[in-house]
Amino acid sequence: MRNQLITFANHYAVRMDHTGTDEDEMRSINHPIVFVFLGDLSAEALDTMHALNSSKWNNSAGVVYLQIGTKPPAALDNVYGWSFAAPSDDKRRLRPAIHKQFYTDQAKLLELNVTLRQMNSRISQFGRMYTHLQRLNIAIVTRLDDPFNILLPEITVLMETIFGEQFRSVAIDLYGLLEEKGVGEQFAFQSSLGVSFLQEVDGYQSRDYAFKGMLQVTGEGVRLPAMHTASSLFDVVYLVSDKDERGIFAENGMQGSYEAICNLSLLKNRKTLNELDPKHGAYNNQHFKQNATPPDGEGRCYASVGLSRIKRPNPAIALTVLYHVYKHLLQRMKENAELDREYVQDLLELAPSRYDDDIRSLLQDPEKAVEGMFGLLHDHISLSELQSMTLYEAESALYGGNAQAFFEMNTARLLEKEFAERDFGGWLQKKLDTRIIDNPLFGFYAAYLCSSEGGSGSLVDELHVRIKEATKLLEQGQGELEQLYAERVADQAFAKSSLWGRLTNKISVKSFSRHLLDLVYGIKLDLKLLEMKLRLLRQYLQKLEELHERTKPFVQRLHQLEKTLQDASRGSILLTSDYLNRNINEYYGHGVREILAELESRRGAQFYWDERHMGNISQLLVQGEEPLLQRLMEVTSREIFVNPLFQKSFEDELLERANVAASYDNREVLSKEDLFRDLYSTLENEAAIRADVYHSTHKHRYIEKYFFGDFESEFIRYAFAVDQGSRAYKLGCVQEMKQSGIEKLNIMGGFRIEDLMYYRNGKRYYDTYMENGFAFHSMDTSTNQGFKEV
Repeated sequence: MRNQLITFANHYAVRMDHTGTDEDEMRSINHPIVFVFLGDLSAEALDTMHALNSSKWNNSAGVVYLQIGTKPPAALDNVYGWSFAAPSDDKRRLRPAIHKQFYTDQAKLLELNVTLRQMNSRISQFGRMYTHLQRLNIAIVTRLDDPFNILLPEITVLMETIFGEQFRSVAIDLYGLLEEKGVGEQFAFQSSLGVSFLQEVDGYQSRDYAFKGMLQVTGEGVRLPAMHTASSLFDVVYLVSDKDERGIFAENGMQGSYEAICNLSLLKNRKTLNELDPKHGAYNNQHFKQNATPPDGEGRCYASVGLSRIKRPNPAIALTVLYHVYKHLLQRMKENAELDREYVQDLLELAPSRYDDDIRSLLQDPEKAVEGMFGLLHDHISLSELQSMTLYEAESALYGGNAQAFFEMNTARLLEKEFAERDFGGWLQKKLDTRIIDNPLFGFYAAYLCSSEGGSGSLVDELHVRIKEATKLLEQGQGELEQLYAERVADQAFAKSSLWGRLTNKISVKSFSRHLLDLVYGIKLDLKLLEMKLRLLRQYLQKLEELHERTKPFVQRLHQLEKTLQDASRGSILLTSDYLNRNINEYYGHGVREILAELESRRGAQFYWDERHMGNISQLLVQGEEPLLQRLMEVTSREIFVNPLFQKSFEDELLERANVAASYDNREVLSKEDLFRDLYSTLENEAAIRADVYHSTHKHRYIEKYFFGDFESEFIRYAFAVDQGSRAYKLGCVQEMKQSGIEKLNIMGGFRIEDLMYYRNGKRYYDTYMENGFAFHSMDTSTNQGFKEV
């Protein structure tokens, strides 16, 4: 069920993220884009960014990916891989060894050429997904401490050459990832690797950097040059860390960096449906580069980004709404199950008078049940002899055991047979199943209550009383029969004969025997019927007890499901930041009750149990909690989430929720201005640039900031007005009509590698390792010349 709940919450979140109006700009890229992940350490970035692009970009199916390293890539759509085994040299010459092996293994180089051309062809197949096919954007992602990035110029120039055969323009950006937290015992060596790579990149970004290598290989073994003429190798180099410029490590590690790269890639390549008002400040890449590159920088300036998101906690909302819908349904089930005893008796045809009627109906002719015994032959004995006996002795003297045997055979046994054939217990169980359990209004809950001691509509207490009464009557009847048997014949009124009777003894004895049988076996018949009534009551009680035990686990599961949903809701709320999780339970609990009350007023209070909605919950529960939960999710999505309550803007929903009447007092009301101020401050703080730069040497800091939201919303208008007139940075807004939240992307450029704290701290490790005989480069980094084929 946990996976089922997570899936439901995520699906709702995705659906809400894509909720907008027809005028909303599509989250699509204008030109084709290729992501290249260089080195095994960038595999996590590939998996994450592939998923992010797939969920956010409308034409993400046309994005192509390449993973380069020692391992094959994950089996994802449009992901290509090229790998070769790492050389066996020790760490002292690991990077140069990789570089040398790249040039000497011609078969692998041919394989890379073929892979790149396959990617080129694949991009052409997606032509209809893009507005233009004249330009190709390539984003190379690599970890600074990954030894495979020594191949960066070769991979970059070869791609530029091959893709340039189809596209008139190829723009390449480099994203260098710095993971500074949790480096472990290898921290010094890994820092040295990162510093060596940054020094190489500084050379690649020189305005007079040139490269020529025999990198193109044909199937016949012919090699052709791949060239890069004098200019910076990359359009822009972004250095993105898990530590921001405040010196704070991100809670989600590098995940935030991957998201920032995806958002920046979208910003730079975004497809727009309408011309934006100039005041929206659309992104211009050339403008950013010019302002971020000082005249004396020789092109060697770098950029970084920071992304923040204030997002409606949709997963928590979805699970909270689901919990409250189920809680309401469970309350309705309980109310429906609390039946009156008289109603249950009528429903099951178990009125108290029915017990006696059912038992007497076992006899076809109750009035003549004893008359058949009057024809029994009796022994010859005088009335005078009988008068001195007790009734028991008189019966024995007249019939021996024949009268009792006749009664057992012809009356008691027939009653037993008919009782068994009637199967009163089975009859009651069938009534309980068809009229209570199978009734969507009642189900297991009502069956459980009417079979509980002291429960609403319970027949158990009634049966206990009836059984106690019947048991007492049976005991009294058996005592009265024993007393009757002990009485003397002479004391009986029917035994007192006339003069004629004494003269004709035979007739008097016959008359006496009829009266004796009628009296004694009439009582025995009543006792037998009373005994069978007691058995009937006990059968009914047994069936109710069995029903109780049978339904008890289902009722427990119904309540356990409520607790499971409540725990899931609470857990999801706790995962949300304190600022965004205010009063989720109170606000949406009240909202669900109002929505359901309105639905009940239109459709009737019992509309839930219609097959088009929840149907028979008991039947669903028999199949397991999963089918019941699935039906609940479907009803919630169809009937609840369509309500206007869930269509409000992010700001309005948060403001209403923050001020909803909760269960505690003396809480200050949050004004809209206070809310906007808090939102603005949170977005700005969390969008801190993900690069720890030494400010005193950072002379050419240039910043652009972009909101992702509806420019016409009150909050965006508030944000544009905050420092209007004194703004030292460019502010823009990417028009989106999403209702789930607001994003902010900060871009900062103009710093050099010497300004980066990562470089400043790692340089001493690098120098020490170089002094100790470690080799990190395949060329002289003091020059700007590329590696020539050897």
